[in-house]
Amino acid sequence: MKKIVKKNSKTKMKKRVIIVLSTILSLIVITFVGVNLYMDSILNRMNQKDSFKESEVYVHDSDRDVENIALLGIDQSEDGTQQRSDVIKVISLNFEDKSMSISSVQRDNIMYQPMEERYEKLNHAYWYDGVQGTLSTLNYNLDLDLTQYVKFDFDSVVEIVDIVGGVDINLTDAEAASLGLYAGVQQLDGEQALAYSRIRNIDSDYKRMKRQNNVINAMLSSIRNQSVLDILDTVNEVMPYIETNVSNGKIKNYITSFLTFDKTLNQYQFPKGGYDSILTSITVNGYGPNYILKDFVGEVELLHKDIYGEGYTPSENVKKVAEETLQLAGY
Repeated sequence: MKKIVKKNSKTKMKKRVIIVLSTILSLIVITFVGVNLYMDSILNRMNQKDSFKESEVYVHDSDRDVENIALLGIDQSEDGTQQRSDVIKVISLNFEDKSMSISSVQRDNIMYQPMEERYEKLNHAYWYDGVQGTLSTLNYNLDLDLTQYVKFDFDSVVEIVDIVGGVDINLTDAEAASLGLYAGVQQLDGEQALAYSRIRNIDSDYKRMKRQNNVINAMLSSIRNQSVLDILDTVNEVMPYIETNVSNGKIKNYITSFLTFDKTLNQYQFPKGGYDSILTSITVNGYGPNYILKDFVGEVELLHKDIYGEGYTPSENVKKVAEETLQLAGY
């Protein structure tokens, strides 16, 4: 009889373990499904557009370990009749070494616009052909593989910064004077962050691009310190202010990957040397400046080195653009 009792006790214990494990597993599944459904409900609020085929935006060879996303900030004229991409950046997610970088492309660089079949400054591509024109121009001239984008207009910066609770920015004396604040680290609200990113009269356009990056970096830092559920709540509030063609599945992957990536955001600018990389400036179709680079091919090599971490030989398209832009300037 004792043996039978012991056997029954073991059987009961096994059943309890199975019940406990089944309950835990069920809770995990329910939580996962619940979070997934919540994320879908959030992402469905977004202004989501159709994806581009690679052939529609002149994609060069793609790299599966690195995903590039265009970040476009759109500004419009006071009468609302003209829109141009005032912020043009490439967000690069490297899933192999878990790093993230942001490359700012100077808007006044003259580039070949394949959809228009002519040369003009980069930010006119959006004016003529919208997002497709901008991606096509970046891919054709810089040998990139951009098919995904995130777009916002400048008015939405105020709301987005306020949603994340403001941004901490280290202001120089000149920047502080321009904003009517004190120098040093200051927490800026949405209006102040927008004014900060638009400062133009104290230095250069390249410094302005750096200020834009500072705001983006500060927002990412603020979000990174949140819990997953808090991040989802933040995303929920931000979604109505942006437009993208990144799929829901990829956005979910990016959010979860973002939490494991290196916290240091690598920043780069094209051209790398800023004004020192510019040979001259010309007027095209009544608009200027249009910057001609001293070594367009070399600048593309450096950009790829920064994004992919390895040497690169630019395509014939890049070499042709380099040659023809010099000819436009009379060289």
